[in-house]
Amino acid sequence: MTLDSAMYKELLDFITWQKLVSGIVLVVVGTPLVRFARNVIHTFYSPLRVIPGPENPHFLFGHMAAIQATNGGLWHEQTAQKYGHVVKYKSFFWTDRLFTTDPKAMNYILNNNQIYQKPDQSRWLLKSILGEGLLFVEGSVILILA
Repeated sequence: MTLDSAMYKELLDFITWQKLVSGIVLVVVGTPLVRFARNVIHTFYSPLRVIPGPENPHFLFGHMAAIQATNGGLWHEQTAQKYGHVVKYKSFFWTDRLFTTDPKAMNYILNNNQIYQKPDQSRWLLKSILGEGLLFVEGSVILILA
């Protein structure tokens, strides 16, 4: 049996379409899985593992639902009272977050913002609410006055 050109083109179109769909599915499903796996593995080797903090309530959302359910930093205040001045908690996809209420540590962090930068989600939120102003800027920035 021989393949004529119409059958060959139809078979080639099907294989190409199948590869395209497979590639899209791989990217959509694989990217979050790789990120999640990287964050879980990082948790076991991170220096943050020794810092006290609450248990992770949800493997995907971490403490973010509890934080958003409370008013104006109440969750952070209660957690700091329970665990001390430096606390580790989980964000989306098992990402470690760190917060402190120690004034000396906050002074050091704010004065060394090249090293300690805001997480991407926080930067996006600040940018969408306040624009790219003084609260958004980190690192070395050249200010041009017009």
